[in-house]
Amino acid sequence: MTMTIHRTAIIADGAQIDETAEVGPYAVIGPNVKIGRGTKIGSHAVIDGITTIGEDCRIFAGASIGLEPQDLSYKDEPTGVIIGDRVTVREYATIHRASKDGFTLVGDECFLMNYVHIAHNCKIGRGVIMANSTMLAGHGVVGDHAVFAGAIIVHQFVRIGRLCMISGLSGVRVDLPPFATTSGRRPRVRGINIVGMRRSKMPADVRAAIKEAYRLIYRTDLNVTQALEQIEKEVHPFPEILEILEFYRTSKRGVVGRNEPTSDGEGGEDA
Repeated sequence: MTMTIHRTAIIADGAQIDETAEVGPYAVIGPNVKIGRGTKIGSHAVIDGITTIGEDCRIFAGASIGLEPQDLSYKDEPTGVIIGDRVTVREYATIHRASKDGFTLVGDECFLMNYVHIAHNCKIGRGVIMANSTMLAGHGVVGDHAVFAGAIIVHQFVRIGRLCMISGLSGVRVDLPPFATTSGRRPRVRGINIVGMRRSKMPADVRAAIKEAYRLIYRTDLNVTQALEQIEKEVHPFPEILEILEFYRTSKRGVVGRNEPTSDGEGGEDA
């Protein structure tokens, strides 16, 4: 199969494009870009930096990948973006190259909807879904299969745990733990992501253990340190439980506090 590159596309010398890839009208691809097998680049997309895009990706019209970060300290260092396989980047999403050194990373099978912004040095896990206009500031870390509803803003250096689900219009300033559902303008843990855990084929006894762990953290009079110690004593040490303990104990920004009643809705199954 011969690659399909529209005659109006601008491909810099040095760019490496697999022979099965497609590049649409007026797309612009820089000299240090690699595009994998079966990937389709839409019209007016711009890809630059030391950027690698994996196999069978869909980059839609107007997307911008690998351009300079919005960081005043950036001095044209040779950085880039690495995107895995089967990733979808919808119209006008932006993924900026790393600042200083390294790469902004997006894992396999992510789905980034219109106007999503991923800033410099973010690390996005596998299978993450970000709905329209969600924005991650620099150095954010997102665990596998996390789900973001629309118009979510995430502070720099924040971590989002694996299989965490966040409701729309949230402003996230602190870490959000794995397997939880959160909602609110200042998000609070509302329950566990029972649907996501079932879809990931997590056994029922593990789901029950996670529910008990979060009950101890959020529904008792124990402080967080005491709750984590109680979890170690009372809850079976499945890998997922150890993941929760490690997440809380290594947090630098702090993990979202106790569930507080609000009028902006509930989500998932009660913890």
